[in-house]
Amino acid sequence: MLIAANWKMNLNKFSIEDFAGTLYEYEFTKQVKLCIFPSIIHVNYLKDMIATLPVAVGGQTCHYEKRGAFTGDISADALLEAGCEYVLLGHSERRKYHNESNSFIKKCATTALHNGLIPIICVGENIREREDDIATKVVENQLNECMPDEFGEIVIAYEPLWSIGTGKIPTMKQIMEMHGVIKQTVGLQSKLVKVLYGGSVNISNASEILSVDNVDGLLVGGASLHANELLQIYNLAAEQCQI
Repeated sequence: MLIAANWKMNLNKFSIEDFAGTLYEYEFTKQVKLCIFPSIIHVNYLKDMIATLPVAVGGQTCHYEKRGAFTGDISADALLEAGCEYVLLGHSERRKYHNESNSFIKKCATTALHNGLIPIICVGENIREREDDIATKVVENQLNECMPDEFGEIVIAYEPLWSIGTGKIPTMKQIMEMHGVIKQTVGLQSKLVKVLYGGSVNISNASEILSVDNVDGLLVGGASLHANELLQIYNLAAEQCQI
């Protein structure tokens, strides 16, 4: 399983130092991978702080170009140089606030793969699309337009937009069905693809979500800002692997 911790625009050097100290007190398992996505300015700092831990670091986005006049952007090779293993692409907040399109995300995912990064491509429907019963079509379309033509190790994160930060989550049946649709849409390459659930994940609901068929891990937001909470979720994933 994979637990992806998206810190978004949170935490500073002092809180990261405390966070890392807590991580060093924990015994990790090979059955569950943990990757933390800090603000880009703190990628190197976090990487250095947890250098001897089996914990990966990732970028919250990347551009598809290697260099150029793209103020505020970061290239995939720069992330790799900083020690990143993964990169989040097409997160709902990037789609909303930066108008990232499916075609843009596809180019970024392709570049990420070419540079040795594992892209985590985020997909999901809004509340109106869910209520209009077209959530499946929306996600299928996002996948068809975002997936790179050249395949490699890829992660898909299903994050229903109406669930992020609201405390509301789909039913376990809805999660199982959507993750099944994602793996079916990916097709023959599905064995290379992990599908994570993301959207108001916390200690209270993580165990139930992780037990759902087709769920290969979690994309955790707010609950990942506290080391003890994140490690409790990680532990639930480890327990699930033993079942």
